[in-house]
Amino acid sequence: MRLFTVLLGLCATACLSDDSTSSATGGHPSSHESRDAGSASTAVDAGLNAGADAGTGGQSPDAGGTQPNSPLVDSDCLDGQYREAMVDPNAEIEDLVTSFSSPDFMTYIEGVLNRRYPLGWYIIDRGLREGAAIGHCIDFFMRDRSSAERVNSQLSTAVHECGHFLDMSLNGDAFVIRRDLSITCEEGDSTDRFGQTFARSRINDDDYSRLRPPCQGNRSPDCDSYADIYLDGDPDNESFEGGDQGFNMLAEEAVQYINSLATSYAVYDQSRYSTSARDGILTHLWWIQRYLAYARDRYPAAHQFLLGNECYRRLILTIWGRAWLYLEATEEIAQLTINGGEIETLVLDPNLLAEIEAVREAHGCR
Repeated sequence: MRLFTVLLGLCATACLSDDSTSSATGGHPSSHESRDAGSASTAVDAGLNAGADAGTGGQSPDAGGTQPNSPLVDSDCLDGQYREAMVDPNAEIEDLVTSFSSPDFMTYIEGVLNRRYPLGWYIIDRGLREGAAIGHCIDFFMRDRSSAERVNSQLSTAVHECGHFLDMSLNGDAFVIRRDLSITCEEGDSTDRFGQTFARSRINDDDYSRLRPPCQGNRSPDCDSYADIYLDGDPDNESFEGGDQGFNMLAEEAVQYINSLATSYAVYDQSRYSTSARDGILTHLWWIQRYLAYARDRYPAAHQFLLGNECYRRLILTIWGRAWLYLEATEEIAQLTINGGEIETLVLDPNLLAEIEAVREAHGCR
């Protein structure tokens, strides 16, 4: 089990509602048995068989699932072959809204998510049960239960944070993607935390950071408010800060920001406000690309580990494919973004797209 500290009450400054609030998770490193960079991993979720790909093999199909059609994924590789039963933002929930009762808010959450985003309820339910030793993810992150509108505005945060609690309750670097697909890797933390990668905050020193620098407390549409939360601190000092975490937790946040976007999409018709739902996952895709580029240039051992490790290749490509599935579905919903257009332009840099292509090549897709 990964031990960690949940840093409460953090929200990216771009947020205009609780819908896009998130915490940084981190804490104490755990040691792992040493394995070589090519070691495989498990892909088993609570007794359900998940398709572990071999070379260019595909994902375990999600019945009735949708594949991404974005030109940014490759249909001949894992990212373009990802499938998931999509959110249904048009499912009727008016009866649940009108009958909302604050004491029964959990029944309301279950009803709304099971109609519009069943995977979201699955994540909350398992996060509450299996993450109980860590804490109660709803009590931590959904404080206002006074109305259906207020609960809806916090659903994205609830699914995101319960997803953290669920993943952290499992062994190794575990990432629950779907009901039938979990990916569990090893040694993905920074070397200072007994892993094979480096502190994610080090990408603040790359050549791309100046294009959208950390806000450092300022409010500007041209700065990266997420960096203040996740890329904070000095990895060379003696104190733990969230930015000290390695690639595993960068990937973990990306997984949960996809869940955030999916949940926001599910209930966007219930909100009067704009959120940064698209901005969050686009930012994390940009960071993953930058991390791989920085590893290639400055940390070749970490780069070799990530591209030589079947599990982390599979994780990167799964994140990439799933992210574009939801980014494509929400492309025309202006309510789900604040600065997403500017961030997406950064993601589309040809040199950074080449980093994802390099993962495909390492995975045997070429």
